Amino acid sequence: MKHVILDIRTPTAAITRLTSLGFEPILLPPFLTLAEPVAAHPDMLIFFGQKLYCHADYLPLARRELELIAEAAELELETTDEPIGDEYPRDVLFNAFSAGESLVGRIDSISAKLKADFESLINVRQGYAKCSTCAVSERAFITADEAIKKALLAQGFEVLKISPDGVELTGYDCGFIGGASGTDGEHVYFCGSLDRHPDGEAIKAFCACHGRPAVSLSDEPLYDVGTMFFI
Repeated sequence: MKHVILDIRTPTAAITRLTSLGFEPILLPPFLTLAEPVAAHPDMLIFFGQKLYCHADYLPLARRELELIAEAAELELETTDEPIGDEYPRDVLFNAFSAGESLVGRIDSISAKLKADFESLINVRQGYAKCSTCAVSERAFITADEAIKKALLAQGFEVLKISPDGVELTGYDCGFIGGASGTDGEHVYFCGSLDRHPDGEAIKAFCACHGRPAVSLSDEPLYDVGTMFFI
């Protein structure tokens, strides 16, 4: 069975479309140690490495969901009790992403357990590195963050730099393209419509160029749901 891991507050239209495409949603409950708007964002709560990582204080709140994810991903569930909070950068323990064999993120703020899984670490100033970056493939990325773009290009990755506008997130001026997207390895899915993003056509073309066509999940504006993880 194919699963998609989502914030429990993901817009209904997107959940309905994903279900119609054959994905079984796993909806994560909020971890109110984090700021309320992002408290159920998967990219703030979990990380897929050599194990499935989460915070020890979150496990009792989402044990059923986390054990289901670990089983589906065939990963051991591992917790950390490192300090976490609702203020930046204490909230970004898991907000990093892999690029090839490297881990990309604000290295001094990422969980030590994540860093131990990677021989190469790419440091960027942006603590919300995963939120900020849509991984089209292991070699191709979309971001509005200039520093992330430069760091990835320096390592030989392909990057599409886009406008920071066009993604919504309740409680904030804007959201991030990484948080509004996710890939199952065949397509790149967007929570909302790329037709309503200023760089929508460029995003579609970039995804298609890398063999993973873009799929808009609704007619609504793009919305940051903290990344959609597919397993």
